[in-house]
Amino acid sequence: MRIVAYDDEKKYLDDMKNSLDKLNLKHENIFGTPVYFGEKNKVMEYADENKGQSTLFLLDIMADGTPVGFELAKYIKDIEPSSLIVFVSYFDESLLFNVSQEIKSCTFISKASDRCFDELEEALLIARAQFAKEVYMVKDNKNIKPIKYDDIIYFKKMKGSKYIELVYKYGHVFTIDTLKNIKSELTGKGIFLYSTKEFIVNAKGVTNVNTRKKILTFTNGDQVPYSIFRKRELLRCISEQTVVL
Repeated sequence: MRIVAYDDEKKYLDDMKNSLDKLNLKHENIFGTPVYFGEKNKVMEYADENKGQSTLFLLDIMADGTPVGFELAKYIKDIEPSSLIVFVSYFDESLLFNVSQEIKSCTFISKASDRCFDELEEALLIARAQFAKEVYMVKDNKNIKPIKYDDIIYFKKMKGSKYIELVYKYGHVFTIDTLKNIKSELTGKGIFLYSTKEFIVNAKGVTNVNTRKKILTFTNGDQVPYSIFRKRELLRCISEQTVVL
């Protein structure tokens, strides 16, 4: 697992190293060997050199009075969208809302929180599961919610809205995204495909296909329409349990 930690203050970078060393010891070195940088240019160089490699970036936000962390996060996500961003800062979490809508897979840990170490541990375990293609990271307001791919039932584009509804085994969440982006993220991670232009469905969750009404029924009882133009692919994927987006 690739981890990069950035902080312009040596004290906090040392604190991060101590925390990661403790977590690696606790979890039998499953987090690999993190890399530490005190300069933003070094982080950008690393991102350039490791394009195509999913990485967890632990970023401070402010440096010399400017929100360097936001700049770095956008740069990193442009280069490698599969990388994950965690801001570790004293910065006000409430101010992250707008930037979190632009930078998917970003969350916040407060340096001042009593749970800083525990939240860091949670973030590392979630990132590891994501990189192992075990969970889908959905942005719900300013929080990130990990959902197992097998638990996903379908994604629905909300009409007249910029929101996507994700329905899964234990409920549903709303996120600002596009089905096109979601389709790209799901490639190779399960049996997902379009049923119509408004839905991406998990073929594994289909329990019944009504070919007369063109309706799919899922394990939770929900029913979703499918297009006649998707019928052949849908039936093949449901029967064969395999799909390539």
